[in-house]
Amino acid sequence: MRIIPKQGVCDPHIHIFNGKAYLFSTHDRGPGSPGFRMDDWRIFSSDDLLNWELEYTLHPEDTFLGKCEHCYATDAAERNGKYYFYFSRAQDCTGVAVSENGPGGPYRDALGKPILPSGIADTPSYDPSVFIDDDENHTPYILWGYTCFGKKYYIARLNEDMVSLAEDPRPVEIINSWPSDAAWLWKHNGMYYMITHRSWYATAENIYGPYTYRGRFCFDSEVDHSCVFDYHNQTYLAYGVPENLGEREKDPFYRTTKLVYVHYKANGDLACDEVIQKYGIGQYDASWDEIKGEWYFAASDGITKIENGNGFDIRGIRDGSYLYYPNISGMLQNARMYLYASTGKSPCTIEIREGSPFGKVLGCCKVEKIGNYSLNTYERIPCQLDNTYGTHSLCFVFRGEGEDLLHFDGFHFEQVRT
Repeated sequence: MRIIPKQGVCDPHIHIFNGKAYLFSTHDRGPGSPGFRMDDWRIFSSDDLLNWELEYTLHPEDTFLGKCEHCYATDAAERNGKYYFYFSRAQDCTGVAVSENGPGGPYRDALGKPILPSGIADTPSYDPSVFIDDDENHTPYILWGYTCFGKKYYIARLNEDMVSLAEDPRPVEIINSWPSDAAWLWKHNGMYYMITHRSWYATAENIYGPYTYRGRFCFDSEVDHSCVFDYHNQTYLAYGVPENLGEREKDPFYRTTKLVYVHYKANGDLACDEVIQKYGIGQYDASWDEIKGEWYFAASDGITKIENGNGFDIRGIRDGSYLYYPNISGMLQNARMYLYASTGKSPCTIEIREGSPFGKVLGCCKVEKIGNYSLNTYERIPCQLDNTYGTHSLCFVFRGEGEDLLHFDGFHFEQVRT
């Protein structure tokens, strides 16, 4: 799904602040530019990842840079109630602005000079990625630069003030490195992940590396500057594509942003789905042969996606757990659906509710002992719904006793053939 279309929103870095998604972006000037022309930086916010509102525009004239048409990539962070907006000019330098009024700004130049001036390390001082570790001190780091022409990314720990370096920059080694810039850094299950263009990624056990290249996981025809983030217990990849992606003549200098779901395999590899790349997040079609369990748009705490022979299934399901699949189009009136699952020791009940865990009950099915946990086998569970024709947002709510009620693999709708 392309978000915020026809506004030149690119180089997306998305952070969740106070339960809300904030997208910090560069801004392509418009179609037909002979190269990258970006006159400012923008912040958008969303409660649902589908509908976005412009919160703030940071103009280079309001910083030490002055007028500039090369407003390159950005990132952001929160520390002690303040919000920091890192921005770069071409491949030259990186500055930082601060807001005491929330992530939506307004922001003021924090230093009046670069935090990463040209020449601070043996790599260009641009495309910052700011990462807050999950250690006791929530240590902040900044990563920047490129790996072209024999160069490396550099990383440094930030001071508590978030506007100065606490150490000399260190080069980052990537085993079987890629030639690129635009790195993004995050952590999952104690492993540090780094991603760049084309969804190339690498992992390390130490934030300073060495990182080991692991391949590519998103095979969309274009995957530009990207980030990975979690929201409502789902993992997402946000990345840039040409605004006219899919047309014969693409404009690489007028871009927009797409979102897809990301899944972690048992060995730490990343994966995403061709279907979601094509159709986007938060929307489904009742005519699809299958709506996979891992394609949920939101889920309750404790839900996990676990690799199996058919992709992934959903575990950690207990009494009151839910999975949410909004905007399922083309549902027949009084639709009949089939769920695929295996159960634990106890039976459970699955409620199909409209819109939320507290919405109207459209259908309900009791699941006895079915399938086999250890063999990852699933059985088909029929469920009759009481619904109108059209588009519905379905929430699966699970009831029963125990901590691992059911492994959920997905569902589909019976289609009446005429």
